Amino acid sequence: MKKVLKISLYTLFGIIVLVIGGSYVSYRNFWAEDPLVQVDSTYLSYYHETYNECRDAFVRSVENIETDFDSVKTGKMYVPGSADDDLTIDWCYIPAKGDKEKLLILNSGLHGIEGYTGSAIQSMFIDKILKQQLPDNMGVLFLHGLNPYGFKYHRKVTENNVDLNRNCLAEGEPFDIKNEGYAEMTDFLMPSEPVNYNSLHNRFFHLVSIYMILQKSMPVLRQAALQGQYDYNKGIYYGGKDYEPQVKSLKPFLTQKIQKYKMVLNVDLHTGYGERGKMHLFIDKPDDEAVEKGIETIFKGSEIDWGSSDDFYTINGEYITWVNKLVPDVLCIPMCFEYGTLNSQETFGSLKSIQIMILENEGAHYGYKDKKNETAVKHLFDEMYFPSSPAWRSKVMSDSYTNMGMMMENFKNFEED
Repeated sequence: MKKVLKISLYTLFGIIVLVIGGSYVSYRNFWAEDPLVQVDSTYLSYYHETYNECRDAFVRSVENIETDFDSVKTGKMYVPGSADDDLTIDWCYIPAKGDKEKLLILNSGLHGIEGYTGSAIQSMFIDKILKQQLPDNMGVLFLHGLNPYGFKYHRKVTENNVDLNRNCLAEGEPFDIKNEGYAEMTDFLMPSEPVNYNSLHNRFFHLVSIYMILQKSMPVLRQAALQGQYDYNKGIYYGGKDYEPQVKSLKPFLTQKIQKYKMVLNVDLHTGYGERGKMHLFIDKPDDEAVEKGIETIFKGSEIDWGSSDDFYTINGEYITWVNKLVPDVLCIPMCFEYGTLNSQETFGSLKSIQIMILENEGAHYGYKDKKNETAVKHLFDEMYFPSSPAWRSKVMSDSYTNMGMMMENFKNFEED
């Protein structure tokens, strides 16, 4: 009997070791597979590897259309900071040639590092779509590099560690919204020592996370981590204690442009969340029926995620929501284009995304154990928000060209009741 029990215990122990070992190998080596597409060198030419190259490419794209449109206006907003005195939001405004009925706003780089892809899409849009599909009653405003610090230094956040997409609270709303879920998990979400990617905690991050998921569920963990928080200035998704300088500058600038038109389509470009290589359309279902009708009409034929699925999360201080409220009398139709990189709607993809965010943030504040750890974490972070894969980059451009072409045609024909 004792021999049978001993054999059973050894067998059980062996199974546990195999399960843990197998899950460790699977998680450690996890990365989403590239889409099966033909690489297009023409599309790849729109991508650049530094902030300055992207900014210069945007300026050249704008210069190339100045002879095609009347009264093209350009400019720069300097974003102050102690780290760099050459950080700018570059903009181009093409006013409607006739009656100012509609305005398209196309933003890039709200989340810093995501601006590399956003910048490429803006240049492609200017080159391949704009001249063919801009009617006389429509104006266009391009905002390039809303977070130039994060753009240049490969972070999502500003120099003040502020996530701009958590910083745009409604006027009068205090910067002290509580995220109780985040507060309960600060030890997990905010480690405070030099990064050691090979520590036991980081090697078995998925097991620690799965234990927390069993206690709280994946949606609760995701919501706590990603919603945004206003108490921990060295934490992830920190919304700040006041509006960031560019938000303060953008408010009068955008108000002045928007109030000239009857309706606005505001498109914000992001990377990271969702199925790798897929162009997701994300927006919370609006309370205003006119806004909902506008979204359904302009993006007819495209799959829209209304933020109602179990794996979605809500946020505070969202940029496009803030823009919509700047001029209440103007119909503002928002949309977020999200280009997935890591299959973050799946369990391992979601956990990997959160872990990489935690590691990058920890490294930014507390440094790294050594150069090898720094290189590894920064590479993971870059690949999560600006994949080097030619297939991914080609797919992003191809989808953008197709969907933005339809978007422009539908917006051109859309009429408010």
